[in-house]
Amino acid sequence: MSNWTELAGQTASALVGTLAGGVISVRAARWQTSRTIAAQAELATAQQAAGVALARQQWERQRSAEAAQKLLERLADLYAWLPSLPDLSMDTPRLSVSAREQCATALAALRHGMQTDLFSIQDTAVRARYRALVRLAFDVAWRGIGEGHRDRQIRDVRGYLRYVQLTLEAVVDDTAPPSHMAPPDLDRQDDESWVPSQVPWHLNDPADGS
Repeated sequence: MSNWTELAGQTASALVGTLAGGVISVRAARWQTSRTIAAQAELATAQQAAGVALARQQWERQRSAEAAQKLLERLADLYAWLPSLPDLSMDTPRLSVSAREQCATALAALRHGMQTDLFSIQDTAVRARYRALVRLAFDVAWRGIGEGHRDRQIRDVRGYLRYVQLTLEAVVDDTAPPSHMAPPDLDRQDDESWVPSQVPWHLNDPADGS
């Protein structure tokens, strides 16, 4: 009888051990599964967030490029009438009245761009350069700063306009913009023109219209 009792005890112990081991294995498997599911969910969330961030970055880049293209058109309009810029505040323009009116229209459009399209560009340095150009042009056109050096006034604005043009082209092409340069001082004594330090060859080409 004792043998049967001992065998039954051993069997019961083995069964309990097996059941306990099974429960532990099931719990471990469930824990591992939950961890795997949680990790997969975290990875999916991270990938989704990265995708959203990338999509937003691409959208902002496209938005900036489109705005820069519109501003480049405003620059081109003013560039064509720069010789009449000092005439805007004169009762009798040195050049024609028609040219003065065209220049005034182009300058107003340049300023309007500062209040509209410019805000679509994310780079604050680009915004600052465009605003500096508007201020420089108005200093020559309406405030008479640098008067007495008419030719240099025009060349200074032309040079800084070219600098801003290169900056906006970099936004369109998604490339590095020109390094920082302070705007010209219109009240300086020398007669040397202000020119950007980095000028592509095509801006010095006679076909460019300079």
